[in-house]
Amino acid sequence: MAKGNLPPRQKMINLMYLIFIAMMAMQIDREVLRSFEGVNTSLTDAYTLASENNNTFYEQIKNKAKDDADYQKVQEKAENVKAKSNEVFQAIEAVKQKLIAETGYQAPREGEETSYNSLQNTDAVTNLLFRDQDPSETGIELKNKINEYHNFMLSQYASDRDKSRVNKLFSTEGEAKKEWLYRMFYNQPMVAALTNLSKIQSDVRTEEGNLVRNLLSDKLEDEIQLKAFQPIVDIPPIVKKGEKVVANIAFGAYDNTLQGSVTANGRRIALSNGRATFDLNTSADGTQTVRGTMTYKKPDGSTETMPFERTYQVVGETLAKAPTGGSISADKMNVVYRGVTNPITATINGADGPINMTASTGSLSGSNGKYNYRVSSGNTVVFTASAKTSSGAVVTEKKEFRIKPVPPPQGQIRGKNSLTTSVSSLSRLTVEAAIPNFEFPVSFTVKSFKVKVPGQRTVSVTGNNLSGAERVLKTVKSGDAVNIFDIEATASGIDGRIPNISPVVIDVQ
Repeated sequence: MAKGNLPPRQKMINLMYLIFIAMMAMQIDREVLRSFEGVNTSLTDAYTLASENNNTFYEQIKNKAKDDADYQKVQEKAENVKAKSNEVFQAIEAVKQKLIAETGYQAPREGEETSYNSLQNTDAVTNLLFRDQDPSETGIELKNKINEYHNFMLSQYASDRDKSRVNKLFSTEGEAKKEWLYRMFYNQPMVAALTNLSKIQSDVRTEEGNLVRNLLSDKLEDEIQLKAFQPIVDIPPIVKKGEKVVANIAFGAYDNTLQGSVTANGRRIALSNGRATFDLNTSADGTQTVRGTMTYKKPDGSTETMPFERTYQVVGETLAKAPTGGSISADKMNVVYRGVTNPITATINGADGPINMTASTGSLSGSNGKYNYRVSSGNTVVFTASAKTSSGAVVTEKKEFRIKPVPPPQGQIRGKNSLTTSVSSLSRLTVEAAIPNFEFPVSFTVKSFKVKVPGQRTVSVTGNNLSGAERVLKTVKSGDAVNIFDIEATASGIDGRIPNISPVVIDVQ
C-alpha cells in the first residue's frame, strides 16, 4: 500500500481501505457496550436493595427512640447520615439524568435492541462535565459533593481500617498527572460514565449502611457496659460502738471477674471476686460517712469510675435492744423488673420475731424476710417492712425501688451479635437470642428471622438455622456482610410482649 507507481484504480482502493479501517477504529465494540450496560443495571439493583436494607436499620432506631430517650441521640446521628447520603446520591443522580436526556438513551425492553448510538456517545459526557479540557461548573459541583461526603464519612469513624476503606471509595485525588474528573469521565462513552456514577451511588448506600449499623451496635454495647454495673454499698444503718463491722462494696448485678479498685475515705482497696471489703470506723458515736469511688476495667481496655457515698449510725450499747431501722435490698441489681419474679430480702436490726412486708403496688408472696415480687403497674414501688423488738415496740422500714422493663434481648450467633466466619460455615450457623448480664432465668427460642445478603433480596427463614437461606448464602463472597434481622422468638421466664431483638451482623472472610 505504501509503494509509489501504482495505477489510479489501486490508489483509490487503498485509500478507501484506510478510510474503512479508521471508521472501524472509531466504533466501540457492541459487546463491550452491552457489558457496560449490564454492569450499570446490576449496580442499580444493588444500591436499590442496599437502600431497602438501610431503611430497616433506620426504622429499628426510630422504634427504639420512641421507647428509650437514650436512643434519641443515636437517631439524630442516624438522620444526619441519611441526609448526607441522600444529598450526594441525588447530586449524582441529577448528572446521570442529564446524560440520559442529552443522549436520548432508554433502557431496552425485553426483546428490543439497545440504542448503541446513545451508549457510545462521548460528546454528551465531555460537554456536560468539561469546558475544553477543564472541569465545567457541573463537573466541579459533582466533585465537590463527593469530597464533602468523603470528609463527612471520615469524621464519623475512629479506626484507621474504616478510614482507609472510606478513602478508597470516595477519594477524588488524581493518579499520576491525570486529574480525577478527567480520568473518570473525559471523552468516555456515555454508558461508561453512567456505570462509574452508579458505582459511586452503590458505594454511598453500602457505606451508609455500615455506619448506621455501627451506630446501632455501639449503642447496644454501651447499654450493656454503662447500665449493667453500679456501686452497691452494703453497710448496716446502725452499728454498736466499738464493735467490729465489715462493709462490702460491689457492682450491681456484679461480675466476679471484674478487675478494678475502690477508694473509700482515702484508702485504696483492691477488688477480690468483684468485691472490696474493709472494716468500718466504729470508735465514736454519731453519724459516720463512707465516700469514695469505684474504678473498673471495661472490655475495650478503658476504665470507668463511679462515685458512691453512704452514711451509718454508731450508737452505744443501750440502743442495741431498741433498734430504730432496718433494710430492704433487691437480690438482683438495684431495681425490680416487669414480667419476671423478683426475689426481695428484708431485714430489721434486732427484730425479735417474724418480719412482715407489704408493697404499694404489685403482688408479694413469701414470709419472714424472703419474698417474691411481681410488678403490676407504675414506675416505682415502695416496700414496707415491719417487726417487733424484744420490748414489744414495732419498727418499720420503707424503701422505694424503680420499676424497669426487662432489657431488650440481643440476637446472637455463637454468643456474639457481630462475628467473622468463613463462607463454608454460613449455612451451619444457628441464630439465638439472649439478654447479656441479666441474672434472671429467662430464655428465648428463635422461631424465624430475615437474612439480607449484598446484591440479593431479603429472605425470610422459619426456625433458627441459616440453612433455610442456603440459596442466597451461596452467592456470598469474602468481604461481604450478612445481616440477620427481624428476629422473632418465644420466651420462657418472662411475661408480656418480648422487646425487639437486635440484629446480628456476620462479616465473611
